Amino acid sequence: MSRLALCLCLCLAACGGPADEPAMAARATAEVTRGPLVFEGSYQGELQAKESVDIHAPELPSVHYLTVESVLDDGTEVKPGDVVLKFDRGPIDDDLRDRKAALAVAEAEMRRTEEELDRERTDLQLEQQRREKALERDRLAVVEGVNLISKLELEKAKLDVKRSELELELATKALGAFARKRAAALEVQRLKVAAAREKVVDGENAVAAMQVKSPAGGVVYGPYVRLNWVRTKVLPGKVARPGDKLLEIPDLSRFVVHLFVRQRDGTLLSENDEVTVYPTVQPDRAIRGKIVSKETYATTRNERLGTETPEGSLKEVKVVVALDETLPALRPGGTVRADVRSRLADDVTLAPLSALRQDGREYSATLADGTTRMVKVGRTSTTHAEVLEGLVPGERVALE
Repeated sequence: MSRLALCLCLCLAACGGPADEPAMAARATAEVTRGPLVFEGSYQGELQAKESVDIHAPELPSVHYLTVESVLDDGTEVKPGDVVLKFDRGPIDDDLRDRKAALAVAEAEMRRTEEELDRERTDLQLEQQRREKALERDRLAVVEGVNLISKLELEKAKLDVKRSELELELATKALGAFARKRAAALEVQRLKVAAAREKVVDGENAVAAMQVKSPAGGVVYGPYVRLNWVRTKVLPGKVARPGDKLLEIPDLSRFVVHLFVRQRDGTLLSENDEVTVYPTVQPDRAIRGKIVSKETYATTRNERLGTETPEGSLKEVKVVVALDETLPALRPGGTVRADVRSRLADDVTLAPLSALRQDGREYSATLADGTTRMVKVGRTSTTHAEVLEGLVPGERVALE
């Protein structure tokens, strides 16, 4: 080729002449269509029984921590009343011995108080009897001496009678006051004994509560729970706080799936969306289901699990899927793959996302003939966008 012809070809290529046409023709294109806008996503989820009876650590007065001694294995069949978990009784037994000793001291103190009050009452009664006899003697002295003694001695004898009457009155009042004192003192001791006895009863109940019994029949399931503010499974040696959830007795006839999806995906999912679930234990078996609830607010994995990992800071939305049927192999805690199909719109203009260029909030597309057009975009799925303006069905756009 001559130097002149070579220069001519280079100029044509630089100016977008015929040399561009083969390149444009080689670019893949796609047709703008009209139809439903559908979002499809696949997520990992966890099986949970739709209904389950929870078993909690007992709430006991003055007990702040409980240490697990033994627990039945997952899948163990139990009947109502069977022991499913035992706590270490050591501290509880020691506390019960102290409470019984305190009760014995309170009962001994009450007996001692009763004996002392009985002696004091006897003394007051004897004093009253002495004053009664003294008054009787003084009165007799006045009657017998009225004609035999001098007037001065008679007046003195009458004064003795008044003094004896006053002393008898004081003795009688003292006996009456003692009755009130005795009742109050015995009531104080009775209350002390009752309080000590109530503590013993609480201690005996605490000892009995160290054996946690199943409230229903079924199989035992130990999920990850928050024990003493730490997320873990119930195992020997683990520490629980009163009221902490320990185990479940799940109903294996109905299951739901818990999904945690990205915030962006969560906005695309709605209740009643169709879901196909593939259990890990039986991956070739598809189970139909639908979304029954979606939480309003997103949370991080770190918040849910009590962890502090960098990947756990991702915000996720909890979505619950109800299954139309169950399988004998399904168990709570089992994992699944859930394929979700959400219909975002019914009859809209659709363009592939790969055909759209985004610059800030603006979109544009290159048509098959090489021209560029601004596009107004509405809702989007993972593959397509709803076109509000700029493109019409039937046009072809170049894929980026």
